[in-house]
Amino acid sequence: MKFLQSLQKMPYLRLFIVTIVLTVAAGWILTDFLGRVAEKEFKDKAERDANLISFFLHDKLNEVSSAAKSLGPAEAIVAALSTGSATDLERANKLLDRIKNNFEMSHSFLMERSGLTVASSNRNEKNGFVGKSFAGRPYFTGAVAGRLTTYFALGRITHERGYFASVPVIDSAGATSGVVVVKRNITPVEEFFKKYPHVYLVSPDGIIFISSRKEFLFRSLWPIDQKIRTELVASGQFGKISFDPLLAAEPRTGKFVRFENEDHYVLRLPFGSDGWTLVLLDDPRSVSDYRLFGIILAVVFVILLLLFFNVLLYKDKSLQATRNLLKSRDDWKLTFDTVPDLIAIIGADYRITSMNRAMALRLGISQEAAVGRHCYELMHSSQEPPSSCPHQRMLESGRAESGCQFEKNLNGDFTVTAAPILAEDGKIESSVHVMHDVSELKRMELSLKEYTQRLEFVLEGSNDATWEWDLITNQGILNKRYYEMIEYSPREVNSTFEFFLQTIHPDDVADVQRRVKENLEGTTAEYQAHYRMVTKSGRIKDVMGRGKIVRHDEDGRPIKMAGVITDVTEMKRLNDEINRINNLESIGLLSGGLAHDFNNVLNIIYGNITFVKMLAEGDAAIVEPLTDAEAACERAKELGIRLQAFSQEGIPLSEQIVLPALIEDTAGVLFKDSSVSHSISALDDLLPLEADPRQIRQLFENLLTNAKDAMPDGGTVRIDIENCEVDGNKGLSLRSGHYVRITIQDDGTGIPESNLSKIFDPYFSTKDTYSQRGMGLGLSICHAIMKRHNGHISVESTVGTGTRVALYLPVSVGDSECTPGGNL
Repeated sequence: MKFLQSLQKMPYLRLFIVTIVLTVAAGWILTDFLGRVAEKEFKDKAERDANLISFFLHDKLNEVSSAAKSLGPAEAIVAALSTGSATDLERANKLLDRIKNNFEMSHSFLMERSGLTVASSNRNEKNGFVGKSFAGRPYFTGAVAGRLTTYFALGRITHERGYFASVPVIDSAGATSGVVVVKRNITPVEEFFKKYPHVYLVSPDGIIFISSRKEFLFRSLWPIDQKIRTELVASGQFGKISFDPLLAAEPRTGKFVRFENEDHYVLRLPFGSDGWTLVLLDDPRSVSDYRLFGIILAVVFVILLLLFFNVLLYKDKSLQATRNLLKSRDDWKLTFDTVPDLIAIIGADYRITSMNRAMALRLGISQEAAVGRHCYELMHSSQEPPSSCPHQRMLESGRAESGCQFEKNLNGDFTVTAAPILAEDGKIESSVHVMHDVSELKRMELSLKEYTQRLEFVLEGSNDATWEWDLITNQGILNKRYYEMIEYSPREVNSTFEFFLQTIHPDDVADVQRRVKENLEGTTAEYQAHYRMVTKSGRIKDVMGRGKIVRHDEDGRPIKMAGVITDVTEMKRLNDEINRINNLESIGLLSGGLAHDFNNVLNIIYGNITFVKMLAEGDAAIVEPLTDAEAACERAKELGIRLQAFSQEGIPLSEQIVLPALIEDTAGVLFKDSSVSHSISALDDLLPLEADPRQIRQLFENLLTNAKDAMPDGGTVRIDIENCEVDGNKGLSLRSGHYVRITIQDDGTGIPESNLSKIFDPYFSTKDTYSQRGMGLGLSICHAIMKRHNGHISVESTVGTGTRVALYLPVSVGDSECTPGGNL
């Protein structure tokens, strides 16, 4: 009902509906007319093409028949078969050559009535026909029967497709004496076929012999029954045949067939009198195109009518849309001027076409006055664009370009973006130039950078390794010191939590994992663990790891953890050194008292053994055990002496000594008549040294005795003496100052790493007590002597390589006269 009321209110709507109906009807009629015209033109063209191809093929192949007919009655041909003489055969060969060359044939040859070839144009070729028999070929049997015979086939010798024409040779008696044959190669003729998409010369049984598409040669065009297939294969006429048909049935002229998933129009013309046909398949797409054109034309016209009606029907809305468009322009202008960023529209010629209020105010110019000015004049006060100009880079690259730069005329740092505005032809006609003031961010960035640098200086000064662990990606960020501690380069490390665990001693892994887990679960406020770190080379370091969670996600789950690792190896060593010194002092006090009481008891035992030996003189059974007991007392006496030396306290005697001479004297006595050699390297300007000569001699006796015992098969002990300056921050338990450093290096068996921390403990020894007289006090006494002289002793050893002992003795500043051995 409402629709009828609308029709009454708008008379032009009824006219529009009638017009649409008439337009659709006219479009239908036009489409049908164009289709019929196009179909007629298409069929006419297909027929012309088929006739042209047929004419061309007849023209080329009739030449072969004409050549054969001219050879049949030739006198030279007849004579060659009649006499068989060499002269007549040579004449026949020359005539065959002329026919081949003049008429552009492939071969021409002459056969006797038996089928044996006696003359041929290819007689001098490797596969010449002379002497070969073709009695079974249809072109021979047909000509022998007395008629002109034509034949399409694949040559048995040349394996080339050809068209054969043969005629009988009649002798003077009117009888058939032989056959003359002319062949033309089909391949050059086939080039003409390739001008058309689908043209085929087909045998009576449907085998394609000439094709515009090479892949279809010797393939059946339509289905062939099994009996004919067997006969075709046996004849050898087409070589290897594919019986997979291209079409579902034998095509008929004027019909449409389905070929390669498309409809094709068929034209089939007979060729010759033996059933061969020329088949042309043409795509009728042009007919569909004409019909489609008619439909499109009708649709376009209907659309135009709809648009026209829409304008009439919605003219009020169009006016409103125009008003909205104008308002949008005003709104855009208002927004353009309200945005705090500095914005300009700059043409491809670098001239400003528009500028917002913020940029005009910053430049101190009106928006109208800026239009038409070169951007580089206003912004950079230059006569050409600067090398960093984003607008220039945008024109070169064709895409948006950005940069960050300081603008002197605008007095600030800006991020500048130039985005292209394209014309209808796709070329850049201008760009939107947006400048965002980042001066405050720049100042904040500079402050952050300075803070970061100060933090890095602090971390470097602390000599700690720092790490950050992203729990989402399981990737860590490690500083340079971390890589130095583990002895890896950054490219060798995949900094995951698993790698971190690999650098921990296996016995400490479980404890570290537990402490990390407790921190991640919130059980502890921070992660802290003391463990042993294993470096790339296998070295063990004592470290202290500390860290805490520094970031959580929205659900409160930890996502990032950071911390430091401190190398406390040296600190632990110094603590162990202090503990050792304290232990040695305690043991020394005890040893002094024990040694005194021990010597008193030992003197009584020793005196009684001597008295009993005097009484039992001459009785070997009693004297020998007593002699062994005396020897044991001597060893016990030596132990007492050592305990007294170990327990001695107080300030040692202080005399200037010549250290190289003292060491040479001691080594000369110890290594005399042994397989151990020694060398001493000392500076000529050694600083003066004050020490207790007796204790220093005992010190080197003990150390050189150990070196000698470590080389039972002989070796070399190298002793180096030099001046050195010690910095109290380098990890040695010494005051800063000048020292004389003595290094003793042997080639002995070495000390296992597990024993190095125990070698200065009293009574610790790796020697056989009775065979080598080891009592475990030698190095303890050496440590005590160095402590009393405010010096330092350290030992480094590798099993199988040897041991290196380093001694530091403080130098003196007195001018006392030096003696090689003090009071010794």
